[in-house]
Amino acid sequence: MTGNIDNNSIDRLLRVEPFTAADRTFVSFLQDTYQEADPRTLLAAALCLVSTRNGHSFLDVSQPEQFENALPEEIQDDWPSPEEWDRLFESSPSVGEPEDALPLVYTKPEALYLNKYYFYEHALSRAIFDRVDRDAKPKQPSEDDLTSDLQLRAVSAALSNTLFLISGGPGTGKTTTVLKYLHSILANADENASPRIAAAAPTGKAAARLAESIQSGINRLDIDESLVAQLRAVPCMTIHRLLGGIPHRARFKRHRSNPLEHDVIVVDECSMIDLPLMQKLVEAIRDDASLVLLGDHHQLSSVEVGSVFGDLNQAANDPESPLYGHSTTLEKTYRFSGDSSIFRLCQACKAGDSLSFLSLLENSYEDFDFHALDPQGKTNLEPILAQIEAAHQARTESGTLQSAYRALGRFIALTPFNKGPFGARAISHTVDQRIRKRMSSVDTEFHAGMPIIVLENNYDLELFNGDIGIVWPDEESGRLFAWFGDSENELKRVHLDWLPKHDLAYCLTIHKSQGSEFDHVAGIFPPEDTEFISRELVYTCCSRARQRFSLFGNKDALASAIQRTVKRATRLENQIKAATE
Repeated sequence: MTGNIDNNSIDRLLRVEPFTAADRTFVSFLQDTYQEADPRTLLAAALCLVSTRNGHSFLDVSQPEQFENALPEEIQDDWPSPEEWDRLFESSPSVGEPEDALPLVYTKPEALYLNKYYFYEHALSRAIFDRVDRDAKPKQPSEDDLTSDLQLRAVSAALSNTLFLISGGPGTGKTTTVLKYLHSILANADENASPRIAAAAPTGKAAARLAESIQSGINRLDIDESLVAQLRAVPCMTIHRLLGGIPHRARFKRHRSNPLEHDVIVVDECSMIDLPLMQKLVEAIRDDASLVLLGDHHQLSSVEVGSVFGDLNQAANDPESPLYGHSTTLEKTYRFSGDSSIFRLCQACKAGDSLSFLSLLENSYEDFDFHALDPQGKTNLEPILAQIEAAHQARTESGTLQSAYRALGRFIALTPFNKGPFGARAISHTVDQRIRKRMSSVDTEFHAGMPIIVLENNYDLELFNGDIGIVWPDEESGRLFAWFGDSENELKRVHLDWLPKHDLAYCLTIHKSQGSEFDHVAGIFPPEDTEFISRELVYTCCSRARQRFSLFGNKDALASAIQRTVKRATRLENQIKAATE
């Protein structure tokens, strides 16, 4: 490779996508501080940052084809072998073993980490192992177990373990199962020492949904009257609030040396939790406390680094892993009937069954309709824009703040992208301009009924990335404010000048929709086949719909997409297994 790349060409290469200014700064840091001179190591370091931005916890140096669109062909052809990388990193002043405290960590075979992500993955695997190693070893399920009520099995297993995972698609009863679990804990508790319980989720919206699900479950289930008040009192909050987020800092008030006081913690929407946050959460829980993780391992992984919930589920199903047996996957759906088109779409996506998926696109159903987009012709977004505008009009005509806010959950348009003609930003801004043209006078940034999404965490306001709110006038003053729901299902107002970084939310990316559900979802997929669209994206989009799903896209491109799965480069599952050694 040295014949095709040198330190001069590094600078030129790093000035084009997918590299950013941060990558160039990191390379300069290695050169200036550690006297790193080898161009191959510098390129690998920059690619390591690109990998983490793509959600991987490390760079797999044995797979140069993953960067075929970023690296010139001559560099790919001259890519070092694994043995050459071993020798190169052994002599590098900036790459070392974990204990060397260097910027980069290399672990064989072929994994180059940024130091902090190696630490997060290793620390989480150790914390998981230490927690489950104290538990009773799970027995192999009998035939009777396999045919018994999965919810009851999950409750029984969760009560026996300090860590337990419950996975399942929409409407499979995850929250009901947890409610039964909490009921059992309270029913069997010492009357003089009631257990301290908390529930949490990654976003405010997800925390509010969890609180709502718990409250509705209490009304629906046969709950001991003496325990109803305690169950209603279980606080539901964001993980950041639970851990005590510190403004402008990446750490929390609660950690291993200052753990949470709770005896039982339930966390929902765990597929959204990235590697650093999960590591900080698990380490902040007392050794003798119980942790139950809920989620859907078929959904998209977190926006940031890692695929933690999916990795933990795989480990829990591996007989050789210490985590084996610490999970249950709920299959039966209570929300949809067996002939529901939304349910059948979700099942086809999860299975990668293109034939079944395509057969559903051939007809319209009561809960599903498909709109074909032609990759060769000019795409007509008018039907999509009209649906979004109709939803906005319904909000503005709803009359009250509470009804307008509830209307946010009735319809949403979702797309895989944020940028480009099919991107959430372009669609949202197009719709907003059309709405403004029909209004008598709008000369300000905000107007009543406008949906907005928060794009960064603000601990002072307790607003977090992904929170969705609405602009609406205050009843007393008539002034416009932004309103957001909290975990108690109350609406809090935020002065428009105080809002953290935000954007319009007429249309969202599928990633941003995780943790939310809507009565009617319009999924918008580009007509061209692209490697970016995966089975997980299509499934997550479908599974956001409660009552109706409208799909815009191209049949062939969609059929190809559900054959494509995304596998992030992580070693969490292997490190949990290695902790036994």
